[in-house]
Amino acid sequence: MNYPASVLSLATMAAAASLLSACGGGSPGSPGTTSDAVPPVSASATNSTTRLTAAIAAAKNAASTDPMCTTDKLGDFYWEIGNATDNAPIVSASQGAGSVKSNTYFNIASASKWIFGAYVLEKKGINRVRSSNTLKDGLRFMSGYTGFNEDACAGTTNVSACYSAGMGDNTEQPNQNTINKFDYDSGHDQKLAVKDLGLGNFTANQLDTEYQNTIGLSKGFNMAALDPLMAGGMMGTATDYALFLKKIMKQELVIGSYLGDEAVCALPSVCPGKVVFSPILLMNEPWTYSYNHWVESEKGNGSIDAYSSPGKWGFYPWVSPDRKYYGILSRHDKAAGAYVESVKCGRQIRKAFMNAL
Repeated sequence: MNYPASVLSLATMAAAASLLSACGGGSPGSPGTTSDAVPPVSASATNSTTRLTAAIAAAKNAASTDPMCTTDKLGDFYWEIGNATDNAPIVSASQGAGSVKSNTYFNIASASKWIFGAYVLEKKGINRVRSSNTLKDGLRFMSGYTGFNEDACAGTTNVSACYSAGMGDNTEQPNQNTINKFDYDSGHDQKLAVKDLGLGNFTANQLDTEYQNTIGLSKGFNMAALDPLMAGGMMGTATDYALFLKKIMKQELVIGSYLGDEAVCALPSVCPGKVVFSPILLMNEPWTYSYNHWVESEKGNGSIDAYSSPGKWGFYPWVSPDRKYYGILSRHDKAAGAYVESVKCGRQIRKAFMNAL
C-alpha cells in the first residue's frame, strides 16, 4: 500500500523512537543516547496515523463494494482523495479493468465551469465581482443570457464565434423570462467571456495561455480547439485537476477564500418560481450555486457536504467544506445522468473516508 508523505513521516518518527527505546535510550547524556535523540512520538500523532490508515482502507472498501460504485453501473473509473500539501494522493485506485487512470485525458465538460469561475475572480477581484450584478449574476447563472445551443458552438475557432453560433440572434439582450432566475446554461459564461472579459477573439490556444498566466493552470489542460466553450470545452486529466484544486485549498487563488459565496437556490421545490432549469433535479437535493461551482447539501438547512463541479459525462471533482481534502472521480460516459452516478459514488467514497478520520 502506498502512503503519502504525511503518513510516512509519522511512521518514520515512530519507528525511530521505538528503535531508540530498544537500544536503551534514556535521558540526554546517559549511556547509549545522544543529545539529539528523536523524541517520542506523541499519542495524538500515533492516533492520527491510525485514523488516516483506517480512512484509506474505508475509502478503498467503499469504491470496491458500495452499490453506488459498481463498474456495472459506472464502467471503469479512477478515483483519488488527497490534501493540499502532499504531492501524491492520500489514496487512489483504478476500478474495473484499469482502463481509466490518473492521467487519462477526457473532455471534463462542466468541470470546466469551476476553472472559468476561478479565472474571473482572479482577473476581476472579489470586490468587483460582488459589486457588479453583471459579473455576480453571470457567475451564478442568473444573468438571463440563456438558450445557448452548445452543439452549434462545435467547429468554431474563437470565443466570440462560439457565442454567436450558440446564441443565434439573442447575443445582445438577456432573456426577460430567465433574468434573475437560476438557469443552468452555458450562455452566461460565454457572454461574460465575450462582453465583460475581452476574450472574444481568443482562440483555444490563447485561452490556454491566458489561464496558465492568470491562475497558474497546468499545461496539461487544453481548451477544445474547435469548441472554445468556456462552460464545458476543457480537456484534462485527474492529475491536472488535482493541481487546480490544491491551489484553491491553499487559497493561492481568490476563489479559494470565497467558495460558496452568495450561493443561490438551485432546486425548484425549495424556491418555487426562482429556477428555470437545474441539473440537480435528478438528485432532488437542496444544492445551491456560487461562482461557477456547486455547494452540495443533502439535507439543506445551511449544511455543506462539499464544493464541486460535476461534468456532464461523469468527471467529478470536489473539495471538503474545511478545504482540507479534495477528491476526484474520473470517467467518461455519454449516457444521460452520468454525472449523477459519479456524484453518488464519489460521495460514498468521501463519506467512508471522512467518517473514519
